[in-house]
Amino acid sequence: MFGLPSSSRPRRPPIPPSPNPNYSTSASASASASLRSAAAVAMGQCPSAPRYHHHRHPPRNPPPPSPPPADHAPPQPLPTPDDDAPAAEDHTADLPDDLLAVVFGLLGSADRKRCSLVCRRWLSVDAASRLRLALDARAPLHAALPGILARFPAVSKLALKCDRRAESVADPTLALLADRLGPALRRLKLRSIRLVTDDGVAALAAAATNLRKLSVGSCTFGAKGIEAVLRSCLHLEELSIKRLRGLAQSEPVAVSSLRLHSLCLKELYNGQCFSSLITNSPNLKTLKIIRCSGDWDPVLQDLSQDAMLAELHLEKLQVSDRGVSALSGLEVLYLAKAPEVTDVGLGKLATRSPRLRKLHVDGWKANRIGDRGLAAVAQKCAALQELVLIGVNLTSASLELIAANCPALERLALCGSDTFGDAEISCVAMKCAALRKLCIKACPVSDAGMDKLAQGCPRLVKDARSVDESGVLENAGSDTLPDDLDDRIGGPDLSCGSSGRPSGWKAQMGAFMSRSLSVSMFRRRQRGIFLLHSFKMSPYWDGN
Repeated sequence: MFGLPSSSRPRRPPIPPSPNPNYSTSASASASASLRSAAAVAMGQCPSAPRYHHHRHPPRNPPPPSPPPADHAPPQPLPTPDDDAPAAEDHTADLPDDLLAVVFGLLGSADRKRCSLVCRRWLSVDAASRLRLALDARAPLHAALPGILARFPAVSKLALKCDRRAESVADPTLALLADRLGPALRRLKLRSIRLVTDDGVAALAAAATNLRKLSVGSCTFGAKGIEAVLRSCLHLEELSIKRLRGLAQSEPVAVSSLRLHSLCLKELYNGQCFSSLITNSPNLKTLKIIRCSGDWDPVLQDLSQDAMLAELHLEKLQVSDRGVSALSGLEVLYLAKAPEVTDVGLGKLATRSPRLRKLHVDGWKANRIGDRGLAAVAQKCAALQELVLIGVNLTSASLELIAANCPALERLALCGSDTFGDAEISCVAMKCAALRKLCIKACPVSDAGMDKLAQGCPRLVKDARSVDESGVLENAGSDTLPDDLDDRIGGPDLSCGSSGRPSGWKAQMGAFMSRSLSVSMFRRRQRGIFLLHSFKMSPYWDGN
């Protein structure tokens, strides 16, 4: 055979055409059967049909089908694998829709989106029970919004965020929200909605009479829109105003809110137009004024002595002892980058706020607050539980008073203090018996002082935590790191989701590692003694 020329080699007879009319569609039928078999396996079924492996080349010599007899019936299509496979059991078939909606409510945003794609029933239950939507507020949203609101009729919490470089929705979109949601809207968040005016906000507020929480940021409307919300939404409890661009020429807001208990003003020009709202809201409990221009002493002095204000955040403000000393009844005070506040103002505040539990002071290296003010806090605030001092030069004199008069002190953070050395840390080790969390950064503490600390503080359960720029002690009051530390909403899309925010803890840790930091880690031996290990903290330290 090897010596024969190619023309002399025997050739295989040609395959006769098949009289079976179904033979031409056998390939597509086989592919469909393979797809159905794969779907059945993915659904947990066991198809009885054999599985065929895919080859690069089809068989060369398929046997020709035998012609059917004349009296034979036309061939029937082959049974598919799904015909013989047992049906998949749905374990949620007997579960009521209301209970299934409760289960969906316990899921995160991403898991809930995946579950809604399992079957039609789950899709409808998710749509009927979803309460929160986060939408991309660019201009094309206006055309898609009616269909979105029709699919999710139970929405009561809505977040609209637009990219700063894109064109946002305008007043007609807010009018559409007012028409579709109306009194059902409970929470509203607006970010970078630049084409919305005071009239659009007023129209939405007139319909959303049951609004409980409003947060606006980087918008261009002014104080009239906020005043319209306060007049129409009588149940408003939380109000956050950040970087509102239309306040430059706004008149003061001459309205108060009886149910408002939380107010945040951040990075505002002419923020004093909300002075009447601050002073005339009798149930205001939390007030945050952060990086707002103007003199705020008159506003703090006008607060009523019977006010229910319990938590106050003042950061990078023009405020002095006159305003701080007028405060009373506080339980939480965050005082950051206010160089005009001295020991005198802090001492008077401590005298008028004996229930103070948390005190965060960022002295900004101004040396205006020291032992004198902290001694007044120690003598007047016996319920103090958390103390964070940044850029404050204290000594063992005030530390001894704090340890003796504040037996409930559990969390202590000291950062950038030039006078906190071995003597001070020895005082903490010997006298702060209730201390559970300790953070020390950029302080002149040697190994001898750390050895003293290793022998004391029997209840210390954590090694260290970071202190952020505003003086907030990370993970205070908890043995686990929080999942979310920022209040920014995530990048929204036209799909539904909650305001998921990635954790910024590692980023904040990296920002604070510009200076050297020596941290002590303790390990408990079997005899109950702490063993000290000193090391240099890395910018990428994960806190474990």
